[in-house]
Amino acid sequence: MSLADEVRRILLEHPEILVEALTAQALYEALAKLTPWEKLATREDVRALASRLDALENEVGEIRREAATKDDVKALALRLDALEKDVGEIRRNVATKDDVKALALRLDALGARWGVVSEEAFREGVRELLRETGYSVERWVYFDSAGYVFGRASEVELDIVVKDGRRIAVEITSAVKRGDLSAIRRKAELYAKATDASLDRVLVVTPYIHDRNPQYVPALAKELGIQIVAPGEAPEA
Repeated sequence: MSLADEVRRILLEHPEILVEALTAQALYEALAKLTPWEKLATREDVRALASRLDALENEVGEIRREAATKDDVKALALRLDALEKDVGEIRRNVATKDDVKALALRLDALGARWGVVSEEAFREGVRELLRETGYSVERWVYFDSAGYVFGRASEVELDIVVKDGRRIAVEITSAVKRGDLSAIRRKAELYAKATDASLDRVLVVTPYIHDRNPQYVPALAKELGIQIVAPGEAPEA
């Protein structure tokens, strides 16, 4: 057997030899021997062509992403409809002037509890709210020399609200405790005695009940003839 036949036999039995041998460099060198050098692209030419192909593929991909199909238009229309619904919902939920005032009063009350806003500033805010709803608000200040309210001589303050001929004693406070209720009741009694004017009811206007059992305080207030309401809340008839 000739050497050529032996080589042919080995290559047929082991084709992986060809795969390993035919590298890009080997092919390029073989082509260089068969093809005139001036017609053969250099490796730099091949790299440049590959780069241009990559750039072209990227451009095509970008165009495909940006092209608006019918489905894209439909999806956009659906998004616009959803946006219009969201805007309508926001308009329905926009806070009214009264909502803002009520929130401001609650913030003032919270500030008064922690010493950031004065208690008197909170009270004046509630008075203004009462005036805007048609009530006449009078601030009653009296020196309790007998100590009827607090058990010692002290100055007593109470807001008197008048509307449609009805006179209501109002205690405005940033927070109320169960221990405050008896003193408030005595304030109302002292007012009626000192002014000889009858009261139709006694209210406590406060956004917070400071007690270990908040539900108990309104019940106790009711027993004493006092109603607790939040700022801006209409009292029971």
